[in-house]
This record gives sequence, structure tokens and C-alpha cells, in this order.
Amino acid sequence: MEPNFKTIADLFAVAQPDGDPEVLETTRKKHGETAEESDALGQMYLGENNIAEAVRHFKEAIAQRPENDITSQMNLAAALDYSDQSPQALRQYRRALKAQETAAEPHIGLSDAYKRYGRFSDAIRELDHAIEREPHNPYFRLKLAETLRDAGFPKRSIVAAQAAVMVKPDEAFYHYWLGDQLVAMGEDEDALESLRAAIELSPGDDHLFLRVAVPFWRVGRRAEAVKSVRLASDLDPEKHLYHGLLGIMLEEMDLMEEAQQESKRAEKMDRYDHEVLARLMAEMKIEA
Repeated sequence: MEPNFKTIADLFAVAQPDGDPEVLETTRKKHGETAEESDALGQMYLGENNIAEAVRHFKEAIAQRPENDITSQMNLAAALDYSDQSPQALRQYRRALKAQETAAEPHIGLSDAYKRYGRFSDAIRELDHAIEREPHNPYFRLKLAETLRDAGFPKRSIVAAQAAVMVKPDEAFYHYWLGDQLVAMGEDEDALESLRAAIELSPGDDHLFLRVAVPFWRVGRRAEAVKSVRLASDLDPEKHLYHGLLGIMLEEMDLMEEAQQESKRAEKMDRYDHEVLARLMAEMKIEA
């Protein structure tokens, strides 16, 4: 399934359309001649936060498509959802589902809308329907894991995340997400396994080495924790946060000379770095 406008809008916070301004202006028509053109106009206006015009063009695109083609219907539902018109968005997602009963994507839209209302059981049900239709889609399973976590079911969340990993075992992010959730639950040994898999698949990601330092430290493998942060720092030497964390860890290990060297390098940390450092120290149970 290719990402629809809502997925892209969520990722980029509704990015402005690319291209030469004069070229874009020529596309600013009152009506699209085809469904694709109407959808493009709708997305352009949505990017400008002109919801009324976006909705109008998406509705025209719906009329220009065959009844069982829900592309434009999903764009309209996403536009309504984005503009905080959740009741209308819910109705539109249901219309899309009625037009194509075997489609999975309307269930994802319904789930997101229900979740915003705090209707977690409905959101979970819709995700289950989406997974039934596309059982080999790991993204849907991760959405279920996130929703279960937010609904207060961490153990069920882990099961859903493990299923995402089984569907897509060669994708580092799914191992990372599972490992990060296991860290949050205090399941450090299992977290180490998941984060190790993520690192093996994406060895150039410094954040992964930072995250694995937490369970290493908590299970008493302090040398490995320090080494992982050093590796993170090697991958991105400009992140002063790593020096700050190393300074604290080395001080905890009574390696004062090395700790002072790292603390000196950490003097360029900004306020955000200090906030992240405080969270890491809390996770690692290091007193300030």
C-alpha cells in the first residue's frame, strides 16, 4: 500500500508543494480536468491550509473516479481529519470502506480518529480489521503496538511489536521500537537482544548505540554501556550530549580523570541536551 496524503502530511507536518512558483500558479485552477489533477489541487490547497478549497477539490476528484477507487475519498477524509473535523472524517472513512470493503486503509484512518477521541477499544478493533486485510504489513502491526501501549496494555503492545518484527525482520526500526518499549517496561535483557538486532541492521545509527547504553547500565554491564556511548559519539562527534553522559557515567565508575575530560568536552551542551541527559540519568537510575 502506497502512503496516502495523510501519511505524508503527518510525516512532514503538511509540507508546502515543491516546484517553481510560476509553474505552481498555472495549476491553480478552479476545477481539475482529471481526478489526479483535482487531487493535486486539493493537496496544494491543503498545504496552504485552505481547507475549504482542498475539500472542494477532493470532492470533485471523488466524482471523477470510479466508485470502487477510494484514493480521493481517503484524501478527503484525511483533509477533514487534519482540520479537526473528526466526525465528518469518520463518516468519510466509512464511505470509503463501504465503497471498497476489502480495503485496509480506511480502517487505519478510523483507528486514528477514534484514538484522538480516546476511544481506544474502537481504535484497536479497526487496526485488527486492517491487519486481517493486510497481514503482511508490519506498519499496521506497529500501529497496533503503539495504540495498545497508549491504551495502557504494555504486554499486549510487546506481542504486537514482536509480530511486526516477524513480518519485517530485516527492518531496523521495528527491532528498535520493540527494544525501546522493553526498556520502558524494565525488561532489560530482552531489550538488549532487540537493540542488538537493530544495531546489526543499522550500524551507522548513533541513536541506537545511545539507547542500548541504558539496559547495559541497568544490568550492571557498565563497561559495555560506556563503550556504546563512545561508539555513538564516534558516529556523531558534534553531539555534545554524548560527552555529558560519558562524564557522568565515568564519574559513577570512579574514573575521575576520564570523567573530567568528557565533562570538559560537554561544556557546549545546550538546554535541549541537558533535558535529554536528565531523562537518560533517570532511566539509568543515576542521581543528579
